[in-house]
Amino acid sequence: MDLIVLLVRFAGDVLSLILLYDFLVQPFRFYGLDPLTRFVWIAARWVCAPLENMSRRLIQVPQRDVTPLFALGIILFCRGLVYAAAAALNRPDFTVILLGVTLSFQELFTRLLVPCLLFIIYIDIQFSRHQANIIGNVPAMLLHDLAKRFILMIRRLLPSYHPWSVFFVVFLILWIFQWLLLVVTLLPFQQSPAISALPMVLHPQGVEMVDTPLLFLPVVFLQLARTFFLGIFILLLLNMVSGFSGFDPYNPALALLSFIIEPWVSFSRRLFPFARIGAVDFSIGILIFLLWLFLDILAYMVARMGS
Repeated sequence: MDLIVLLVRFAGDVLSLILLYDFLVQPFRFYGLDPLTRFVWIAARWVCAPLENMSRRLIQVPQRDVTPLFALGIILFCRGLVYAAAAALNRPDFTVILLGVTLSFQELFTRLLVPCLLFIIYIDIQFSRHQANIIGNVPAMLLHDLAKRFILMIRRLLPSYHPWSVFFVVFLILWIFQWLLLVVTLLPFQQSPAISALPMVLHPQGVEMVDTPLLFLPVVFLQLARTFFLGIFILLLLNMVSGFSGFDPYNPALALLSFIIEPWVSFSRRLFPFARIGAVDFSIGILIFLLWLFLDILAYMVARMGS
């Protein structure tokens, strides 16, 4: 049953990303469809086709098709019902259904939107140094538009527009938002046996600490930090693999990847100058190994604080 729940959660995450990307990229289709946008558009049309008529009758927004968001809401609700069904044998009641649906919608933010927005701000900071190289690239332009809109929303909270000041303020805002969201959504179920009825894989990290919100703050901080560094770890790994794969270094996707992880590569080369032997650079590999250890330590700290 746990495997089925994990597959359902993974499928829901993938479909959520596809539908969100399809909705957000609508203003940029004028510039053309790159391979990623074309794939997402085809996949989203397949998902949205049965719901288009219903969506347009219920919600009408000028110049925007909200069918992807309509389909996203239905998918999250259905995923919540699957969560509840996984716990039905232990406790088949309305509270379990309500908790399953709540967790499904909560995951849209805690697993996707909050970490993705943090990454978008970070990526936009890196892209800002190479603006001339990303003109016409639809995904890069979409990321910049989202980052700009969010920064304008919080501009009064920024001490300065220095890139790293912006990034750390965004991190703090998203940390507090995720903490509040988890506390508000989970606290009503804290005294209910519904949580224990759900499979362990669905239990949010540190859920048993929700009744002490201030102690729950560092758990959420470590979760968000670990998610961000995990993304950096994956990007560094992709960059190292691409360097040994023989791919064209001027490939647009690899060029964007190099822009994103450029500070980490420069840092590793300054920190481990001895790791360069001729044309072979082992410094990134050392940094990946250290980052992997750091992620392991973060995971251990989160687990200890959660327990």
